[in-house]
Amino acid sequence: MTVSHNKSRPVRAVVYGVGEMGSIVTRLLVERGAEIVGAIARSETKVGRDLGEVAGLGQLLGVTIEDNPAAVLRRGADIAVVCVGSYLETMRPHFAACLENGVNVVTIEEETVFPWTTAPDHAKFLDLMAKANGVTLAASGAQDVFWLNLVTTLLGASHRIDQVIGHSVWNVDDYGPEVARHLHIGTTREEFEQHVADHGWPEFVARQTLEAMISRLGLSIGSINSTVTPLIVVEPVYCRALGFEVPPGALIGTVDRTEVASVEGPSFSFTMEGRIHRKGEVDSNTWQVFGEPDLVLSNDRVPTRFITCSTLVNRIVDVIEAPPGLVSLNMLGAPAFRPRLVLNAADETFSKST
Repeated sequence: MTVSHNKSRPVRAVVYGVGEMGSIVTRLLVERGAEIVGAIARSETKVGRDLGEVAGLGQLLGVTIEDNPAAVLRRGADIAVVCVGSYLETMRPHFAACLENGVNVVTIEEETVFPWTTAPDHAKFLDLMAKANGVTLAASGAQDVFWLNLVTTLLGASHRIDQVIGHSVWNVDDYGPEVARHLHIGTTREEFEQHVADHGWPEFVARQTLEAMISRLGLSIGSINSTVTPLIVVEPVYCRALGFEVPPGALIGTVDRTEVASVEGPSFSFTMEGRIHRKGEVDSNTWQVFGEPDLVLSNDRVPTRFITCSTLVNRIVDVIEAPPGLVSLNMLGAPAFRPRLVLNAADETFSKST
């Protein structure tokens, strides 16, 4: 009988961003046995307080929230779990602070799912920085399981694919004021359309998801078309994230849709409907595959906010063990449940091959 003498130790993590999502992540890290070595936030109401208190855990963790990322990131963390923003342009300095200090990053920032065409300069910069420091940057979340890996697994039953159509509904109120403001909740149709005309509308998750899917399938992109449509409320509805009632005639969300035609023939479309839920409404995901055979994948009552965090936490060891660089979601294998967040201590440096 061979006896293994390999030892393991808990993952050492930094919570970077202690809002709605970062608070859920904190609880999951604690319950999975990770060692939280620091927490970073910018709000004056949070800095200086204990992470457990701010995250609503009902216990103190002995981790003080700080606003100096460099100081926190020099404490020997294996990974920073970053829950701050949605686009690579605004997240670049946050990611760079982690990477230059030799800390891996897993993030809910959606564009990093597949940033190579929507933010190529930022992606290249961060990819080179990560490789130079021997660490990895990757994104995960609900799209990892429900919009990519479940769908590509379903497509494994296809003989011929003509068209893939996805539709997701999610509750804006679950993600705090930053996301609600991004979707211009409470503005008029005219104000929203003027904003889009003046500033454009950044492609939000749907495109990145489809590009990751198409890349995973080994297909090539022929053309891409993205649109955004405002959702206007008829009756007043309360926005919990912003703390006011949205009046009739104002926005309660948007519909983002991306259509992709592949060079090889199959076409793909994905519609994301982000809006304030009213009583009785729930998140859902549906994917239809037309070809031989026709297939349907449907997930009702999906707790999108929670599974974004739980998938992110399950991905931590995958990211630490991945090759250095910016690793888009199509480059990672399928996620799996990890009952404990531990690493092999045989190699304390956890060096990565380039």
